[in-house]
Amino acid sequence: MIALVAATLFVAAVPDVAPITPNATLSANSLSIKAEPAVLPGVAVTLECTARLDGRVEDCQVLGETHPGLGFGEAAVALMRDAEVMPPPRERRFAHTIQFTPARD
Repeated sequence: MIALVAATLFVAAVPDVAPITPNATLSANSLSIKAEPAVLPGVAVTLECTARLDGRVEDCQVLGETHPGLGFGEAAVALMRDAEVMPPPRERRFAHTIQFTPARD
């Protein structure tokens, strides 16, 4: 099982949406991810989410992932559950990529 040090968040260029600031810190132990025994060089998951008028992020769906079927897509959606953005002038969909970095032993 891969221990995740951090999920580094990158926001795609979307007008009127500020960078995402999660309200909670998640540890690697709080996520259940099925992974191959070998260390993966890096995992990226791209999501499409909705920014609500109050800044909440909702309705995230996986658009793509580098290693499908290993649980990283579900983990990325879980990380976004408590995320917030600067309130946009109107509700809008935006793309967001999360990169998972394996722990160094």
